[in-house]
Amino acid sequence: MEATAPLRILAETAYPVTAPGARVRVAGFEPFLRPNRIALSYQPTLTDPEYRLVGSAANVVGKAAVLAASAARAMRARPDHDLLLIHRLRLLTPLPGVDPPRRLDVYDLDDALFVGSAAAVNRHFQWAKQEARRCVACLRRARLVIAGNAFLADTARKYARRVEVVPSCVNPALQPLRAHGPADVVTVGWIGSPTTSVYLKPLLSVFEALNRHRLRARLVVIGGDVGVRAEWIEQRAWSLATETDEIAQFDIGIMPLPDTVWARGKCGFKLLQYFAAGVPAVASPVGVAAELIGADRGLLASAPQEWRSALEALIADLDERRERGLRARAFVERDYSYQRWAPELAALLRSVAA
Repeated sequence: MEATAPLRILAETAYPVTAPGARVRVAGFEPFLRPNRIALSYQPTLTDPEYRLVGSAANVVGKAAVLAASAARAMRARPDHDLLLIHRLRLLTPLPGVDPPRRLDVYDLDDALFVGSAAAVNRHFQWAKQEARRCVACLRRARLVIAGNAFLADTARKYARRVEVVPSCVNPALQPLRAHGPADVVTVGWIGSPTTSVYLKPLLSVFEALNRHRLRARLVVIGGDVGVRAEWIEQRAWSLATETDEIAQFDIGIMPLPDTVWARGKCGFKLLQYFAAGVPAVASPVGVAAELIGADRGLLASAPQEWRSALEALIADLDERRERGLRARAFVERDYSYQRWAPELAALLRSVAA
């Protein structure tokens, strides 16, 4: 009997593979969908250099030229496909009939776009982005909405006809494991972007106190700069080529968040990255963090004193770090890996095409 033809998914988004959301939610699934006879074509409308320029302090003229080039790409003839999937936004600024589209098969939502957001360097142009309006339009028009967590799904159901939860995933096979061993100075790591590094600010006094008498816990910040220069902090540029090795150098991972609607919409990808490396974590009890941390993979902390106590406990106990890290690795392999979720995502996509 002749095998059925693969279902062809055209996945469009403004964001190139260096943007974590698009990489994790769309491009990362592609090789795992293939065995399930799903052919996913990932097509961002911004190139990597253009995406970096838009997120920088470049002048308005340069950014306008990038956005025009992105719109021109979105209006080109599309390759043949069975379903159109849009992740977040097709373009960074609206274009009638193109973004939001008139018809949409699948919409992937991994942030609380329905409240709107903008990087600090683009705050004055929030009115032009119209992110919240376009997100709601996509929710209304999509035949299927795929939400990254239950909080996003609950809001999406106010507008969408069908909503399913598919969490953000990792591929543990690509992540080296942390070899936990004795260390005079423990490495506490955070990975993110310049826009989210502001969440670290309330913890700076905690690390200052931890290291007041001697260096005990070095804070390694990857992908951001909190503006502090001290013996206990190291700030490194992020690179897709090196991030897995960087995370494998952490002894403890952290994910501080404020309790806001935007933060509650986050899908906890930082924690999944730490866990894939066998690294225990301390996180704010916001959104999915409590579910991911559980009782045995890390600790939750709100006030600065709670953060200090949680970090002190893990800094002082090598065996605890190692054991929690191993349980965390097993957790993502079982519940948050592409290998686990690709068959379910494939079934959802096929149900739309049926």
